[in-house]
Amino acid sequence: MKAIVIVIDQYRDPYAGTEGQVFKLAHGLVDRGWKVRLAVFRESQYIRSGDFPVPVDVLGIGSIGSLGSLLKLYRYSFQLRRENFQLAHIFFNDASVIGPPIFWAAGIPSLISRRDMGFWYNRLHRLLLPWTGAFADSVVCNSKAVAEVTRRVERFPDRKTVVIYNGYPQAEAGINRELGGVPEDDVPTVFTVGLVANLRPIKRIRDLLLASASLVSADIRFELHIVGGGDSNELQATAQALGVEKQVVFWGAREDVPERIKEFDVAVLCSESEGFSNSIIEYMRGGKPVVCTDAGGNAEIVEHGVNGYLYPVGDTETLARYLAELARCPEKRREMGQQGLARVKDCYTIDRMLDEHEALYTQIIEGGRDTNA
Repeated sequence: MKAIVIVIDQYRDPYAGTEGQVFKLAHGLVDRGWKVRLAVFRESQYIRSGDFPVPVDVLGIGSIGSLGSLLKLYRYSFQLRRENFQLAHIFFNDASVIGPPIFWAAGIPSLISRRDMGFWYNRLHRLLLPWTGAFADSVVCNSKAVAEVTRRVERFPDRKTVVIYNGYPQAEAGINRELGGVPEDDVPTVFTVGLVANLRPIKRIRDLLLASASLVSADIRFELHIVGGGDSNELQATAQALGVEKQVVFWGAREDVPERIKEFDVAVLCSESEGFSNSIIEYMRGGKPVVCTDAGGNAEIVEHGVNGYLYPVGDTETLARYLAELARCPEKRREMGQQGLARVKDCYTIDRMLDEHEALYTQIIEGGRDTNA
C-alpha cells in the first residue's frame, strides 16, 4: 500500500479554499487505496472534533525558528520513515520552509503546494525558500499564473513545476431565473449582480459599488448582493455616498453560498490578485456568467466573451459596461452560463484532480517524476 503524509501549518476547517482541497485529496486517496495521514503543526477546534477523514498527528510546532520545532519535525519524519511512509505533501508557509530539508534527511521525498500569487512573501522567505525548496522533488501549483510566480521567486525549475487545477464535485446548475423554467410572465424585472468574497481591500469590492452607480444612470433596475465575512461599514458608507445603498445587500459570511449564487443573474469578482479563484468556479458551477478582473489565474478559467468577460483591475467603466450589456441580454447570460458549466464539468472535477496527483506521487515514489511534466 502506498503511504503519504500531508503536512500543513494548521487546519482550521474544510470550508476554505486550500483546506477544502486538502480534505477532498485526503478522502479521495483513501478511497483509492492509499494510506494517508495528516500532520498539523498547530491544533485547531476542527482538528479536535475528530471529523477529518484520516488519522491526524498534532506536532505542537510553534515558531519554526526555534531549535525545538526543528527537532520535533526531525523526530517525526524518522517516525514516518519507520512506519514506511513514502512521501510528504506539504502545504502552507511554515511547513514548506522547514519541511523539505528535514524530510530529505529522513529519506522521504517531498513536494510542496503553492496556491496563491505570493502576497505573503517577505524578505526572509525570498532568501530561504530557494534553498529549502531545492530539497523538494516537486512543487504543485493550482494555476499557471501561480506557477510563474513560484518559479521566479522560489527558483523552481520547469521540470519540478506541475500545474494541477482544483477539483470540485459534479456541477448542477441552479435555475437561471429568467430562462431556466420560470414562466415568461413571471420573469423578474430586477437585474441581480452578485459577488462572493471576504471583505478585504485586495478584493476591491468598492469597484463594484462604483460600477453599480453607472447602472442607475443607465436606468437599469438592479440589486447588488455581496456575500462574505468582514467589516462592511466602509463599503456601506460608500454605497450611501453613491446613492445605491437601497440596492445593496451585505449578506455577511454564509454557509449556503450555492443557494445565494442561484439568485444571481451575473457574478462578479473584482480582486487585484487571484491564484485560482474558488468563487469563480462556484459561479460557473451555478451556471452563471462571470465578469472578473484579468488578474492572476482568472484568465485560465474565464474565456473572454465565451463564459464571461475579463476587465483590467480597477477599470470600473469597463466593468459597468459589461454589466449593462448583460443586464439587457438574458440570452447571452444563459449562453455564457452554460459555457461555464460545461467548462467546470470538463476541466475541474475531483476525479481529474486525484488522477493527476496520483500520477505525480507515483512518479516520485517509483524513482523520480517525468522531467517533461
